[in-house]
Amino acid sequence: MGKNENPKLHNNNNIKKHVINGIDDLNNKVWDKVLTCITWMRPSWRLHLWHYKWALENWLKLQENPNIKNNFLIADYQVLWDHLWDTDKLRASVIDMVIDWLAVWLDPQKSNFIIQSYVPEFAELFNLLTMFTPYSVAMNNPTLKDEIKKIENRQELEKNWISLWFINYPVSQVADIMLPYWEIVPVWEDQIPHIELSRKVIKKVNTMYGTNFPLPLAMISEISRLVWTDWNDKMSKSLWNTIYLTATLKEIKDWVNSMYTDPWKISIKSPWNIENHVVFKYLDIFYNDKDHIEELKKRYIEGWENSVWDWELKKILVEVLENLISPIREKREYYKQNMDLVISSIEEWSENMREIWQKLLKELKGKMGILDYWKEFK
Repeated sequence: MGKNENPKLHNNNNIKKHVINGIDDLNNKVWDKVLTCITWMRPSWRLHLWHYKWALENWLKLQENPNIKNNFLIADYQVLWDHLWDTDKLRASVIDMVIDWLAVWLDPQKSNFIIQSYVPEFAELFNLLTMFTPYSVAMNNPTLKDEIKKIENRQELEKNWISLWFINYPVSQVADIMLPYWEIVPVWEDQIPHIELSRKVIKKVNTMYGTNFPLPLAMISEISRLVWTDWNDKMSKSLWNTIYLTATLKEIKDWVNSMYTDPWKISIKSPWNIENHVVFKYLDIFYNDKDHIEELKKRYIEGWENSVWDWELKKILVEVLENLISPIREKREYYKQNMDLVISSIEEWSENMREIWQKLLKELKGKMGILDYWKEFK
């Protein structure tokens, strides 16, 4: 066990020791130790239900834990390369994201909201870390490999637009994690390689220069992936297959009514399975009356005389989602009318973090011997 690892946070099941299996597992292992947490979102799209269930709902739980110091990062550098010719869209996405965070009851008095580009120390540390990370190691990141394949499958003019920053994208995430001494990083399971790369690079820095940066632990989400409304494996604006947190009641109805169900259930008596039934998938996640869900599933599958039609299931789901989204809509409107609260929530904390991280970066550069070059000659 490395000197920076916390034995209280090790998971005893079959997953890797540097992975925490959800909020409950984290709470069981924290006890009275105060830990710092970093997690981020890329402001590349409007937030939707998957963001809410996978991330924001977990963030709210973390926010209420007195032993967790939470920091929510808006990773605008991570999408800037894709919006160099359309930065107005990026600017609007950043503001929309902060409004969404506030609208789901994230509280800047309890958690830090930070914009990546407001903190130049991230970029300075990123520059240093590229020297510690072999090209082959960065390129072996599964997420980077997948993104490169997507770009290579685009039109001919776009294939050549793989920038140097894009290749170094995994290293930039190491800087996000390392600089502020983060210990817990909530991620999706397929993002664990980012944490593993961070641990390798940070351990190398600690070994070479005697620093004491913590080796981060990944906290994976307890929520399974949310399928898109058309059962497609990809969310797409052109496919119109996801429900946004800004959705009106009419939009919720339209999206739910378009959901993939069971084309073979042609009669109320028709028995069928629900393996790919999107409405049931959403009810499983968002409907709190689990006994009622199980009853509906049984009636649907067995095709009894008292079975249910898809429109009945959709009606229930519309009500469930409207109850979830309508308070968010209302609070969004409040913050849109009070933009000073939105702006202060990100500017104040970004500036406060700069003061802390300047000290940390100065300490690192001092250990590396690239600070105060003339000191010994005075």
